[in-house]
Amino acid sequence: MTKAARPAPLGLTSLTAYALPGVPSAMMLYAVGVIVPGFYASDIGLSAIVVGTVLLCTRLVDVGFEFTVGYFSDRTHSSAGRRKPWVVAGAIVIAIGFYTLMTPEPGAPWQRFFFSLLAFYLGWAMLTVPYDAWGSELAHDYASRATIFTSRATAAYIGSLLFSLIPILPIFASSEFSPDVMRFAAFAVAIGLALTVPIALKFAPVEPGAPPKPATLKGLFSAFLTNAPLRLYIVSATLCGLSNGVFAAVTYIYQTDYMGFASRVWLMLIVYLGANLIALPIWAPVVRRIGKHRSWALGLLLNSLCFPPMAFLAPGEASFLPTLALLGFAGATYSVVNVTTPAVLGDVVDHETLRTGINRAGGFFALQALITKLTLAVGAGAAFLVIGFFGFKTGTLNQTPGGVFGIQIAYIYIPALLNLATIFFLWRFPLDARAMSIIRRRLDALAWRASSLTAHALDPHSTDKFEILTERNQR
Repeated sequence: MTKAARPAPLGLTSLTAYALPGVPSAMMLYAVGVIVPGFYASDIGLSAIVVGTVLLCTRLVDVGFEFTVGYFSDRTHSSAGRRKPWVVAGAIVIAIGFYTLMTPEPGAPWQRFFFSLLAFYLGWAMLTVPYDAWGSELAHDYASRATIFTSRATAAYIGSLLFSLIPILPIFASSEFSPDVMRFAAFAVAIGLALTVPIALKFAPVEPGAPPKPATLKGLFSAFLTNAPLRLYIVSATLCGLSNGVFAAVTYIYQTDYMGFASRVWLMLIVYLGANLIALPIWAPVVRRIGKHRSWALGLLLNSLCFPPMAFLAPGEASFLPTLALLGFAGATYSVVNVTTPAVLGDVVDHETLRTGINRAGGFFALQALITKLTLAVGAGAAFLVIGFFGFKTGTLNQTPGGVFGIQIAYIYIPALLNLATIFFLWRFPLDARAMSIIRRRLDALAWRASSLTAHALDPHSTDKFEILTERNQR
């Protein structure tokens, strides 16, 4: 009898195959988080108040998507595993939803925005909840989980960069995010999903078998009440996500309708995302040295330093290069967040599995997907309501002092304060490398014992051999 298998370290081919769907996924998320709200306000003609209200209301309608998908993906049984069938179905749904969201006609009513966004959110849940849970379950220790999600983050940055480069293709008349650019991006994403998802299905391994006890919605609520690391993670991820949601949502209109850089937004996004990508290998040794949650906190602290100088940059050409520099530093400091956030949650999953014997990866990553969408939508909705309240006007450079104050509140002050609040909670997080090493060893021992008991039940004549192996393993 052999020891129960733990997930084997992923080779380069498997790691790359798993990460590839992150490229078109990031193109969609970046478009929806950064460009779409401002596009519907400036180009389609919806008011800031209407855009903010739609963003908030869609969250009230689709709040159950992630938990439903997580619940059923944990219970899916197929020759391809629990997660892969959901990734395929999610890719189809989200491609349709994203296309309808990106191709409105000028003057389209708010209902088009609302239902297109809702369809996108449904597809996002079906794709990303199983995809993230799959990646977490492929990890075999504390460090490998960070490696897997670093590859995923790298793919995400590549996807975001590709989306940002679309406006400067020679087939377009200008370098702005025009309706033609948005339509092209929708087709590019569909092709990207059609290419990368089959590669992931073929070359990335199936996740290991789940523990025998299934997760339930009641159990997820119980975990929230009794699992302190989970509560700290939820609070930290929510505050951090709100900061990013507010900042991302008004980036487009801040740079176009306040600073006057409409034709060079693509370059600003390239600088921000390029700095994200370049900084990833720099952050890797930091994560190994001080741990995932402390690296997350350090990144947010450095990121917060970017915001105060922005308040002193006046609209106009003289501020373009300083703005680029600050955005580059902001991107480099924030890149670690996209690696550590899912990796820390994977540690919380292991802690919960050891504590209860139940694998709630699907449910926990459904919660993470909900937090991502909730904070992007609520952050964006709140940001647009704030600038609308102070009288900021989209589609024009003529702003009142009140409008300028409102856009600065949303773009500069709120994100910085939310970052600092996140750091407070992250520093209290208890699952470091030492704790996770103990948890991982105990989970491996439990898995070995479970497989031994199963084999013993199938072969009742192996009593002596089982007892000898058990005693040896305990030593």
